[in-house]
Amino acid sequence: MSELCTPEFEVLAEQLGDVRCEGAAPVAYLNAPWDLTDWTMPVVEVVMIGGALLALAHAVSLLRRGGDATGLGVWLAALVYVVVLEPPLYFPAAFGIEDYVPAVFVHNTFTVGFFFERMPLYIALLYPAMVYLAWTVVRSWRVTGALRTAVCVGFVHHAFYEVFDMLGPQRSWWAWDYETPVAGPRLGSVPLSSMSNFALVMPAAFALLAVLLLTRRPRTTVRSVLLPALGVGVLTTLVSAPGQVPATLLDVAPGLPTWIPSVLMLALIAVAGVVTVREAWRARTEGDPLPSYALWHGGGYLVVMTALWLVALPQTLDPPDGVLVGSLPYVVGCIAVSGWLLSVTAAYPGRDARARSAARKPHMPWTPAPGGVDDEQSQTPGAPVA
Repeated sequence: MSELCTPEFEVLAEQLGDVRCEGAAPVAYLNAPWDLTDWTMPVVEVVMIGGALLALAHAVSLLRRGGDATGLGVWLAALVYVVVLEPPLYFPAAFGIEDYVPAVFVHNTFTVGFFFERMPLYIALLYPAMVYLAWTVVRSWRVTGALRTAVCVGFVHHAFYEVFDMLGPQRSWWAWDYETPVAGPRLGSVPLSSMSNFALVMPAAFALLAVLLLTRRPRTTVRSVLLPALGVGVLTTLVSAPGQVPATLLDVAPGLPTWIPSVLMLALIAVAGVVTVREAWRARTEGDPLPSYALWHGGGYLVVMTALWLVALPQTLDPPDGVLVGSLPYVVGCIAVSGWLLSVTAAYPGRDARARSAARKPHMPWTPAPGGVDDEQSQTPGAPVA
Protein backbone atom coordinates (compact mmCIF):
# COMPACT_ATOMS: atom_id res chain seq x y z
CA MET A 1 0.00 0.00 0.00
CA SER A 2 2.98 2.34 0.40
CA GLU A 3 2.93 3.34 -3.26
CA LEU A 4 -0.70 4.44 -2.84
CA CYS A 5 0.06 6.80 0.03
CA THR A 6 0.81 9.84 -2.09
CA PRO A 7 1.97 13.17 -0.65
CA GLU A 8 -1.32 14.74 -1.75
CA PHE A 9 -3.25 12.13 0.19
CA GLU A 10 -1.18 12.69 3.30
CA VAL A 11 -1.91 16.44 3.20
CA LEU A 12 -5.66 15.90 2.90
CA ALA A 13 -5.64 13.14 5.52
CA GLU A 14 -3.94 15.48 7.97
CA GLN A 15 -6.68 18.06 7.39
CA LEU A 16 -9.36 15.50 8.28
CA GLY A 17 -7.55 14.20 11.35
CA ASP A 18 -8.39 10.51 11.69
CA VAL A 19 -7.60 9.23 8.19
CA ARG A 20 -4.64 6.92 7.73
CA CYS A 21 -2.99 5.31 4.74
CA GLU A 22 -0.24 3.07 6.10
CA GLY A 23 -1.82 0.29 8.11
CA ALA A 24 -5.35 0.96 6.82
CA ALA A 25 -7.72 -2.00 6.98
CA PRO A 26 -7.81 -3.45 3.44
CA VAL A 27 -11.36 -4.83 3.65
CA ALA A 28 -13.47 -3.00 6.24
CA TYR A 29 -13.34 -0.99 9.46
CA LEU A 30 -15.74 -0.26 12.31
CA ASN A 31 -15.67 2.78 14.59
CA ALA A 32 -17.84 3.95 17.46
CA PRO A 33 -20.15 6.68 16.11
CA TRP A 34 -19.47 8.90 19.13
CA ASP A 35 -15.73 8.88 18.41
CA LEU A 36 -15.90 10.40 14.93
CA THR A 37 -14.34 13.74 13.97
CA ASP A 38 -17.64 15.65 13.85
CA TRP A 39 -20.94 14.84 15.53
CA THR A 40 -22.83 15.38 12.26
CA MET A 41 -21.06 12.39 10.65
CA PRO A 42 -23.26 9.65 12.16
CA VAL A 43 -26.29 11.78 11.33
CA VAL A 44 -25.49 11.92 7.63
CA GLU A 45 -24.75 8.19 7.74
CA VAL A 46 -28.26 7.51 9.06
CA VAL A 47 -29.76 9.82 6.42
CA MET A 48 -28.04 8.14 3.47
CA ILE A 49 -28.11 4.54 4.65
CA GLY A 50 -31.71 4.90 5.79
CA GLY A 51 -32.63 6.50 2.46
CA ALA A 52 -31.02 3.65 0.52
CA LEU A 53 -32.87 1.03 2.59
CA LEU A 54 -36.14 2.94 2.16
CA ALA A 55 -35.56 3.03 -1.59
CA LEU A 56 -34.83 -0.71 -1.62
CA ALA A 57 -37.99 -1.43 0.36
CA HIS A 58 -39.98 0.65 -2.14
CA ALA A 59 -38.47 -1.19 -5.10
CA VAL A 60 -39.21 -4.58 -3.52
CA SER A 61 -42.79 -3.55 -2.74
CA LEU A 62 -43.34 -2.57 -6.37
CA LEU A 63 -42.17 -6.01 -7.44
CA ARG A 64 -44.33 -7.86 -4.92
CA ARG A 65 -47.49 -5.80 -5.36
CA GLY A 66 -47.39 -4.85 -9.01
CA GLY A 67 -45.00 -7.31 -10.60
CA ASP A 68 -42.64 -4.51 -11.68
CA ALA A 69 -38.93 -5.15 -11.04
CA THR A 70 -37.67 -2.04 -12.84
CA GLY A 71 -37.21 -0.08 -9.63
CA LEU A 72 -35.13 -2.91 -8.18
CA GLY A 73 -33.05 -2.85 -11.34
CA VAL A 74 -32.44 0.88 -10.91
CA TRP A 75 -31.41 0.37 -7.27
CA LEU A 76 -29.00 -2.45 -8.14
CA ALA A 77 -27.60 -0.47 -11.09
CA ALA A 78 -26.83 2.44 -8.75
CA LEU A 79 -24.93 0.07 -6.47
CA VAL A 80 -22.91 -1.27 -9.40
CA TYR A 81 -22.28 2.29 -10.51
CA VAL A 82 -20.64 3.29 -7.22
CA VAL A 83 -18.47 0.16 -7.18
CA VAL A 84 -17.25 0.96 -10.70
CA LEU A 85 -16.86 4.73 -10.16
CA GLU A 86 -15.30 5.24 -6.74
CA PRO A 87 -12.18 2.99 -6.46
CA PRO A 88 -10.41 4.56 -9.49
CA LEU A 89 -11.04 7.98 -7.94
CA TYR A 90 -9.35 6.88 -4.73
CA PHE A 91 -6.35 5.19 -6.39
CA PRO A 92 -5.94 6.59 -9.91
CA ALA A 93 -2.31 5.47 -10.08
CA ALA A 94 -3.28 1.87 -9.38
CA PHE A 95 -5.72 2.00 -12.29
CA GLY A 96 -3.28 3.75 -14.62
CA ILE A 97 -5.37 6.91 -15.01
CA GLU A 98 -3.40 9.34 -12.85
CA ASP A 99 -2.51 11.45 -15.90
CA TYR A 100 -6.20 12.02 -16.67
CA VAL A 101 -8.00 11.73 -13.33
CA PRO A 102 -6.01 13.03 -10.37
CA ALA A 103 -7.01 12.10 -6.83
CA VAL A 104 -8.90 15.24 -5.85
CA PHE A 105 -10.64 14.27 -2.59
CA VAL A 106 -10.34 12.05 0.47
CA HIS A 107 -13.22 10.80 2.63
CA ASN A 108 -12.97 10.91 6.38
CA THR A 109 -13.35 7.69 8.39
CA PHE A 110 -16.94 7.11 9.48
CA THR A 111 -18.64 4.40 11.52
CA VAL A 112 -18.35 1.73 8.82
CA GLY A 113 -16.18 1.78 5.71
CA PHE A 114 -14.35 -0.36 3.18
CA PHE A 115 -11.52 -0.53 0.66
CA PHE A 116 -8.42 0.50 2.64
CA GLU A 117 -10.58 2.90 4.67
CA ARG A 118 -11.29 5.05 1.61
CA MET A 119 -15.01 4.30 1.02
CA PRO A 120 -17.46 4.90 3.90
CA LEU A 121 -20.58 2.74 3.83
CA TYR A 122 -22.82 5.77 3.49
CA ILE A 123 -20.98 6.79 0.30
CA ALA A 124 -21.51 3.29 -1.14
CA LEU A 125 -25.24 3.70 -0.49
CA LEU A 126 -25.40 7.38 -1.43
CA TYR A 127 -26.11 6.57 -5.08
CA PRO A 128 -28.86 3.99 -4.47
CA ALA A 129 -30.47 6.53 -2.14
CA MET A 130 -30.20 9.74 -4.16
CA VAL A 131 -30.28 8.50 -7.76
CA TYR A 132 -33.24 6.21 -7.01
CA LEU A 133 -35.10 9.11 -5.40
CA ALA A 134 -34.50 11.37 -8.41
CA TRP A 135 -35.51 8.58 -10.81
CA THR A 136 -38.74 7.88 -8.92
CA VAL A 137 -39.67 11.56 -8.72
CA VAL A 138 -39.23 12.04 -12.47
CA ARG A 139 -41.01 8.83 -13.45
CA SER A 140 -43.96 9.82 -11.26
CA TRP A 141 -44.38 12.84 -13.56
CA ARG A 142 -44.89 10.44 -16.49
CA VAL A 143 -42.14 12.09 -18.49
CA THR A 144 -41.60 10.24 -21.77
CA GLY A 145 -38.49 9.97 -23.90
CA ALA A 146 -35.03 8.84 -22.83
CA LEU A 147 -33.39 12.22 -23.27
CA ARG A 148 -36.08 14.18 -21.45
CA THR A 149 -36.05 11.69 -18.60
CA ALA A 150 -32.27 11.97 -18.36
CA VAL A 151 -32.36 15.77 -18.26
CA CYS A 152 -35.02 15.77 -15.55
CA VAL A 153 -33.25 13.18 -13.41
CA GLY A 154 -30.03 15.18 -13.63
CA PHE A 155 -31.88 18.35 -12.66
CA VAL A 156 -33.71 16.76 -9.70
CA HIS A 157 -30.62 14.94 -8.46
CA HIS A 158 -28.55 18.12 -8.61
CA ALA A 159 -31.05 20.07 -6.52
CA PHE A 160 -31.18 17.45 -3.75
CA TYR A 161 -27.51 16.46 -3.89
CA GLU A 162 -26.03 19.94 -3.55
CA VAL A 163 -27.74 20.45 -0.19
CA PHE A 164 -25.48 17.63 1.02
CA ASP A 165 -22.47 18.38 -1.18
CA MET A 166 -22.08 21.96 0.02
CA LEU A 167 -22.06 20.96 3.70
CA GLY A 168 -19.59 18.07 3.58
CA PRO A 169 -16.23 19.88 3.37
CA GLN A 170 -16.89 22.32 6.19
CA ARG A 171 -17.99 19.51 8.54
CA SER A 172 -14.94 17.35 7.68
CA TRP A 173 -16.95 14.65 5.89
CA TRP A 174 -14.31 14.81 3.15
CA ALA A 175 -11.56 17.12 1.93
CA TRP A 176 -10.89 18.44 -1.58
CA ASP A 177 -7.47 19.00 -3.08
CA TYR A 178 -7.99 22.51 -4.42
CA GLU A 179 -4.48 22.57 -5.86
CA THR A 180 -5.47 20.36 -8.79
CA PRO A 181 -6.72 22.30 -11.85
CA VAL A 182 -9.96 20.34 -12.10
CA ALA A 183 -10.92 21.16 -8.50
CA GLY A 184 -9.77 24.77 -8.73
CA PRO A 185 -12.87 26.62 -10.00
CA ARG A 186 -15.46 26.32 -7.26
CA LEU A 187 -18.61 27.74 -5.74
CA GLY A 188 -17.95 28.06 -2.04
CA SER A 189 -16.26 24.83 -0.98
CA VAL A 190 -17.44 22.70 -3.92
CA PRO A 191 -15.55 22.50 -7.22
CA LEU A 192 -17.70 23.29 -10.24
CA SER A 193 -16.51 20.02 -11.75
CA SER A 194 -18.22 18.15 -8.89
CA MET A 195 -21.40 20.21 -9.19
CA SER A 196 -21.50 19.40 -12.89
CA ASN A 197 -20.12 15.85 -13.16
CA PHE A 198 -21.15 14.05 -9.96
CA ALA A 199 -24.37 15.92 -9.24
CA LEU A 200 -25.69 16.39 -12.77
CA VAL A 201 -24.04 14.70 -15.75
CA MET A 202 -23.49 11.23 -14.33
CA PRO A 203 -27.01 10.85 -12.88
CA ALA A 204 -28.42 12.03 -16.23
CA ALA A 205 -26.30 9.46 -18.09
CA PHE A 206 -27.43 6.84 -15.59
CA ALA A 207 -31.08 7.69 -16.23
CA LEU A 208 -30.57 7.64 -20.00
CA LEU A 209 -29.15 4.12 -19.80
CA ALA A 210 -31.84 3.02 -17.35
CA VAL A 211 -34.54 4.06 -19.82
CA LEU A 212 -32.81 2.33 -22.74
CA LEU A 213 -31.79 -0.88 -20.96
CA LEU A 214 -34.39 -1.35 -18.22
CA THR A 215 -37.66 0.00 -19.63
CA ARG A 216 -37.58 -1.43 -23.16
CA ARG A 217 -39.82 -4.27 -22.03
CA PRO A 218 -41.57 -5.36 -18.83
CA ARG A 219 -39.29 -6.52 -16.04
CA THR A 220 -41.29 -8.83 -13.80
CA THR A 221 -38.59 -10.85 -12.00
CA VAL A 222 -35.33 -10.20 -10.21
CA ARG A 223 -33.49 -12.25 -12.82
CA SER A 224 -34.87 -10.08 -15.62
CA VAL A 225 -33.17 -6.93 -14.26
CA LEU A 226 -29.77 -8.31 -13.26
CA LEU A 227 -28.02 -8.06 -16.62
CA PRO A 228 -29.55 -4.67 -17.60
CA ALA A 229 -28.69 -3.30 -14.14
CA LEU A 230 -25.10 -4.44 -14.56
CA GLY A 231 -24.99 -2.75 -17.96
CA VAL A 232 -26.35 0.54 -16.61
CA GLY A 233 -23.92 0.61 -13.69
CA VAL A 234 -20.86 -0.25 -15.78
CA LEU A 235 -21.63 1.97 -18.76
CA THR A 236 -22.70 5.14 -16.92
CA THR A 237 -19.16 6.47 -16.54
CA LEU A 238 -18.44 5.92 -20.23
CA VAL A 239 -21.73 7.40 -21.46
CA SER A 240 -21.29 10.44 -19.21
CA ALA A 241 -17.81 11.21 -20.58
CA PRO A 242 -18.96 13.64 -23.34
CA GLY A 243 -21.01 15.59 -20.80
CA GLN A 244 -18.01 15.87 -18.48
CA VAL A 245 -15.86 17.58 -21.10
CA PRO A 246 -16.97 21.14 -20.25
CA ALA A 247 -16.20 20.69 -16.56
CA THR A 248 -12.91 18.84 -16.95
CA LEU A 249 -11.02 19.42 -20.19
CA LEU A 250 -12.29 22.94 -20.75
CA ASP A 251 -11.76 23.89 -17.13
CA VAL A 252 -8.03 23.37 -17.57
CA ALA A 253 -7.77 24.80 -21.09
CA PRO A 254 -5.27 27.68 -21.21
CA GLY A 255 -6.69 31.11 -21.90
CA LEU A 256 -10.29 30.14 -21.16
CA PRO A 257 -12.02 31.47 -18.01
CA THR A 258 -12.29 28.30 -15.95
CA TRP A 259 -15.79 28.86 -14.60
CA ILE A 260 -17.58 29.50 -17.89
CA PRO A 261 -18.09 25.94 -19.23
CA SER A 262 -19.43 24.53 -15.97
CA VAL A 263 -21.73 27.48 -15.28
CA LEU A 264 -23.12 27.37 -18.81
CA MET A 265 -23.87 23.65 -18.47
CA LEU A 266 -25.57 24.14 -15.11
CA ALA A 267 -27.65 27.00 -16.51
CA LEU A 268 -28.65 25.02 -19.58
CA ILE A 269 -29.73 21.95 -17.64
CA ALA A 270 -31.61 24.13 -15.15
CA VAL A 271 -33.61 25.79 -17.92
CA ALA A 272 -34.38 22.44 -19.53
CA GLY A 273 -35.38 20.95 -16.20
CA VAL A 274 -37.63 23.84 -15.21
CA VAL A 275 -39.40 23.77 -18.58
CA THR A 276 -40.06 20.04 -18.27
CA VAL A 277 -41.29 20.34 -14.69
CA ARG A 278 -43.67 23.13 -15.70
CA GLU A 279 -45.08 20.90 -18.43
CA ALA A 280 -45.54 18.10 -15.92
CA TRP A 281 -47.26 20.46 -13.48
CA ARG A 282 -49.71 21.68 -16.09
CA ALA A 283 -50.59 18.11 -17.02
CA ARG A 284 -51.18 16.92 -13.44
CA THR A 285 -54.39 15.21 -12.42
CA GLU A 286 -56.20 16.84 -9.53
CA GLY A 287 -57.04 14.66 -6.56
CA ASP A 288 -54.49 11.94 -7.25
CA PRO A 289 -53.06 10.12 -4.22
CA LEU A 290 -49.64 11.18 -2.98
CA PRO A 291 -46.61 9.10 -3.99
CA SER A 292 -45.69 8.21 -0.42
CA TYR A 293 -42.15 6.94 -0.95
CA ALA A 294 -40.85 10.03 -2.74
CA LEU A 295 -42.46 12.37 -0.23
CA TRP A 296 -41.27 10.45 2.83
CA HIS A 297 -37.74 10.01 1.53
CA GLY A 298 -37.33 13.41 -0.11
CA GLY A 299 -39.16 15.29 2.63
CA GLY A 300 -37.28 13.55 5.44
CA TYR A 301 -33.97 14.18 3.69
CA LEU A 302 -34.70 17.89 3.32
CA VAL A 303 -35.83 18.25 6.93
CA VAL A 304 -32.69 16.64 8.36
CA MET A 305 -30.28 18.37 5.99
CA THR A 306 -31.94 21.74 6.64
CA ALA A 307 -31.55 21.14 10.38
CA LEU A 308 -27.84 20.35 9.88
CA TRP A 309 -27.45 23.55 7.90
CA LEU A 310 -29.13 25.56 10.66
CA VAL A 311 -26.72 24.07 13.19
CA ALA A 312 -23.79 24.87 10.88
CA LEU A 313 -25.02 28.40 10.17
CA PRO A 314 -22.68 30.16 12.65
CA GLN A 315 -19.73 28.36 11.11
CA THR A 316 -20.94 29.25 7.61
CA LEU A 317 -21.39 32.93 8.40
CA ASP A 318 -18.12 33.21 10.34
CA PRO A 319 -15.84 30.39 9.17
CA PRO A 320 -12.72 29.53 11.18
CA ASP A 321 -9.36 30.14 9.60
CA GLY A 322 -8.60 27.65 6.86
CA VAL A 323 -12.17 26.31 6.62
CA LEU A 324 -13.98 26.71 3.29
CA VAL A 325 -17.75 26.75 3.60
CA GLY A 326 -20.55 26.05 1.16
CA SER A 327 -22.43 28.73 -0.74
CA LEU A 328 -25.38 29.53 1.51
CA PRO A 329 -27.45 31.27 -1.23
CA TYR A 330 -27.01 28.27 -3.53
CA VAL A 331 -28.01 25.87 -0.76
CA VAL A 332 -31.12 27.89 0.07
CA GLY A 333 -32.01 27.86 -3.61
CA CYS A 334 -31.52 24.08 -3.84
CA ILE A 335 -33.68 23.49 -0.75
CA ALA A 336 -36.43 25.68 -2.24
CA VAL A 337 -36.23 23.95 -5.62
CA SER A 338 -36.24 20.51 -4.01
CA GLY A 339 -39.34 21.41 -2.02
CA TRP A 340 -40.99 22.67 -5.20
CA LEU A 341 -40.14 19.41 -6.98
CA LEU A 342 -41.77 17.42 -4.19
CA SER A 343 -44.88 19.60 -4.42
CA VAL A 344 -45.05 18.81 -8.14
CA THR A 345 -44.65 15.13 -7.33
CA ALA A 346 -47.46 15.31 -4.79
CA ALA A 347 -49.88 16.22 -7.58
CA TYR A 348 -49.30 12.93 -9.38
CA PRO A 349 -50.64 9.43 -8.72
CA GLY A 350 -48.24 7.49 -6.55
CA ARG A 351 -46.35 4.50 -7.79
CA ASP A 352 -47.57 2.62 -4.75
CA ALA A 353 -51.18 3.39 -5.58
CA ARG A 354 -50.77 2.35 -9.22
CA ALA A 355 -49.03 -0.86 -8.13
CA ARG A 356 -51.94 -1.76 -5.84
CA SER A 357 -54.37 -0.99 -8.63
CA ALA A 358 -52.40 -3.16 -11.04
CA ALA A 359 -52.34 -6.03 -8.57
CA ARG A 360 -56.15 -6.06 -8.50
CA LYS A 361 -56.46 -6.18 -12.30
CA PRO A 362 -56.14 -9.29 -14.46
CA HIS A 363 -52.89 -9.63 -16.38
CA MET A 364 -52.98 -8.36 -19.94
CA PRO A 365 -50.29 -9.07 -22.51
CA TRP A 366 -47.79 -6.27 -23.00
CA THR A 367 -47.61 -4.71 -26.44
CA PRO A 368 -45.43 -1.78 -27.49
CA ALA A 369 -47.19 1.41 -28.47
CA PRO A 370 -46.46 3.27 -31.70
CA GLY A 371 -44.95 6.12 -29.65
CA GLY A 372 -41.86 4.09 -28.77
CA VAL A 373 -40.51 1.93 -26.00
CA ASP A 374 -40.42 4.76 -23.49
CA ASP A 375 -43.94 5.94 -24.14
CA GLU A 376 -46.10 5.46 -21.08
CA GLN A 377 -48.81 3.87 -23.20
CA SER A 378 -46.38 1.05 -23.92
CA GLN A 379 -46.91 -0.26 -20.39
CA THR A 380 -49.48 -2.82 -19.46
CA PRO A 381 -52.74 -0.99 -18.62
CA GLY A 382 -52.71 -0.24 -14.95
CA ALA A 383 -49.13 -1.35 -14.44
CA PRO A 384 -46.71 0.94 -12.64
CA VAL A 385 -44.24 3.11 -14.51
CA ALA A 386 -40.69 2.69 -13.24
